[in-house]
Amino acid sequence: MSKMSVSGRLVEFAVWFVGLSLVGYLAVSVFGLVSHGPEFYVNFAIGIVAMSGLLALSELGNPTQLSEEGDSPRRAPALQKVGVILALFCGLAGLAYLRWYLDWIVLNAPFFDQVTVISGFLTMIGIIYLTWFHWGLLLASLCAGSILYFFFGQHIPITLLKHPGYSDAFIMNYVSLNTNQGFFQFSGVAADQIYLLVLFGTTLLGAGMLRLTIELGKAAGRRVRGGAALPAIIASGSIGAVMGQAVSNVVLSGRFTIPMMKRHKFGAAMSGAIEASASSAGQILPPILGLGGFLIAAFLGLPYVQVALAALIPGLLYLTGVAFAVGNYALYRGLPKLDEPVDHQLIWRMAPTFLVSFVVVIWLLLGFRSAGYAALAGIAVALGLSLLQGRYRPSAADLVSSLREGLVLTTLLSLLILAIGPLGQVMTSTNLSGRLATLLATMLPDSEILLLIGAMMLSLVLGMGLPTPIAYVVASLAVVPFLQEVGVDLLRAHFFVFYFAVFSTLSPPVAVSVLAAAKLARASFWSTVVRSLQIASTTFIIPFAVVFNKPLLDFPNVDFLVIMPILEVLATQFACAIAAFGFCFMKLRWVGRGYFLFVVAIGYVTLTQHGRPVALDIALFGSLAVGLAACFMRSRLQTATAS
Repeated sequence: MSKMSVSGRLVEFAVWFVGLSLVGYLAVSVFGLVSHGPEFYVNFAIGIVAMSGLLALSELGNPTQLSEEGDSPRRAPALQKVGVILALFCGLAGLAYLRWYLDWIVLNAPFFDQVTVISGFLTMIGIIYLTWFHWGLLLASLCAGSILYFFFGQHIPITLLKHPGYSDAFIMNYVSLNTNQGFFQFSGVAADQIYLLVLFGTTLLGAGMLRLTIELGKAAGRRVRGGAALPAIIASGSIGAVMGQAVSNVVLSGRFTIPMMKRHKFGAAMSGAIEASASSAGQILPPILGLGGFLIAAFLGLPYVQVALAALIPGLLYLTGVAFAVGNYALYRGLPKLDEPVDHQLIWRMAPTFLVSFVVVIWLLLGFRSAGYAALAGIAVALGLSLLQGRYRPSAADLVSSLREGLVLTTLLSLLILAIGPLGQVMTSTNLSGRLATLLATMLPDSEILLLIGAMMLSLVLGMGLPTPIAYVVASLAVVPFLQEVGVDLLRAHFFVFYFAVFSTLSPPVAVSVLAAAKLARASFWSTVVRSLQIASTTFIIPFAVVFNKPLLDFPNVDFLVIMPILEVLATQFACAIAAFGFCFMKLRWVGRGYFLFVVAIGYVTLTQHGRPVALDIALFGSLAVGLAACFMRSRLQTATAS
C-alpha cells in the first residue's frame, strides 16, 4: 500500500478542515447564533463547492483508483485534475463574488452589469462540472440541458416547447444569482434539514448499527423458513430509514447479507433482488424518506414532520409486500430456517444506542423542533450511549471513519440538491411543466385510472438512471400538474410520483439499485431484475391505493376508516406474492397462479374506487379465502395420497 503523497496529505487536511468548519457553522446556526438569511445559504454553497472539489482531488490523487470494470488499477488522468481545479476555481470565484456583492445584487436584480453576469456563469460552470464528476454525465447533462433550454428555447420550432426568450441577465438571476431560485432553490432543504440528519445516520453506523440490525435479523430468521433474508430486510430497511440512499444501502449492507442468503440457498439473483428491494424500502420510511420527503415538504410548504408521518403507513405496507414475496419464495423453494449463531449480548448492549437516539430524534421532530436540532441531539445521545457498550464500544478509528463517510455523503447529497435547482426553476419559469400537463391531459383517455397508469409509466421513464431525489423532482415537475388536472390533490399527487421514482431504481433498463446488488451477488443483471420486479409487484398497488384512499396518508389522525383499505392492500399483496412465486400450501401450476392473479385484479379494482360498494370487499376477501381453502384441501389430499 503506497504512502500518501505530500499533495495528497494537504488535500486530505483541507477536506477535514473545510468539512468540520461547515459542520460547526451549521451546528451553531441551529441555536440561532448565525442568521439564516441569504448570506447563510451562499456560505453553505461555498462550503459544498469547496468540499466537492477537494473530494474530487482526493479521489483523483489515489494512484490505485479502480477502473470502471473494477479489476485493474489506473492512474487518474492529469486532464481530469485540471478540470476539477478549474471547476473549483470557477465555482468559488462566482460564489465569492455573489457573497461580496450580495446586497447590491439583491437590490438590482435582474438588472446586472456584465461582470455580475459572468460571475453567475462561473458558478454555473463549477457546479455542473463537479456534478458530472461525482454524479455522472446523465445528471450533469440534465442540469446543463435545462439551462440551455432557458437560453435557447425560443428557437425551438415546436410550439409546445418554445418560450418567448429571455436576456442573459434575467436567466442568470433565476439560475445563479438569486438565493431563492436556481441553484439555491432547495439549498434550505440541504442546509437546514438534510445535512445534520445524514450525519446522525453515519454516527449510528459508526456506533455499530449495521452489526446490530444484522444480529436482529439473524434472531428473527431462526424462527421462519427462508430466515436468511430477514437480516437483509431488517438491516437495509433500518439503515435506509436514517441514510435514505438505495444504492449506498445496497453496498453497505449487501456485503454482509447477500453472501449469507447465498449460503442458505436463495440463489445469487434472488439474493441481490431481496437486497435491492429492501434497500429501496428505506427510501420511503421516516425519518429521512430518501431525501424526497424534504423536497415534498419544500414543494408543498408543509412542515417536514407532517410529510414523514403521512409516509408511515404506506412505508410499512411496502415492507409487508416485500416480506410476503420473500416468504412465499422461501416456501416454494423449501428453504431452511437460519442456523447461524446470534450474538445476543451484542443486541442487548448495542440496542439502547440505536433505539434511544432514534426515539430522541423522532420525539424532537414530532415536537416541531428543527431537523438540525434533532440531529445534533441524536448524535450526542448516540455517542454518549456508545461509550457504555462494553466490548462492543466503537473504536476511535470507527468513529473517525464514520465521520469522514458522513462528510462525503452529506457533501455529495448537498451538491445533488444544488444541481437540481435550475431544472425545477426552468420548468416553472418557462411554464413548460404546465404545458406538458395540458398536453398529457388532452392526449390520454378520459379515465382516472388510465391517466394514473400513464403518469406511472412517465414517472418510471423519467426516473431511469437518476438518483431518487432527482427522479422525484424531474417526474413531479412533469407529472404533478398533470395529476392535478385530473383531480388528484397535491399531497397525494406528490406521493404517487415519489413512490414510482423510488421504484425506478428497480425497473429496467437501468435499475441502478439492482445493478449494484447484482454485482455484489455475482449474478446476471437481467435475472436479478426479473426477481426484483417479482418482489416489487406486491408493492405497486400502494401508490394507487394512496390516491383513492385518503386515510392512508392521514397518520396519526386516523380512525376506523383506515382499517379497511389497509386490509385490502394486505389481501392484494398476499395474493400477488402467491401469483408471483407460485406457492400456496403446495406448488401451484399456471392455473392456480392465474386464479390468484385474478384475485389481485379484484384487489386493484377494489382499491381504485371512490366510495366503493361493499360487494367489492366481499368479492376480494371471499375469492382469496376460496383460493386459500382450495389449495389447503388439495395439499392435504396430495399428502394423504402420497402416504
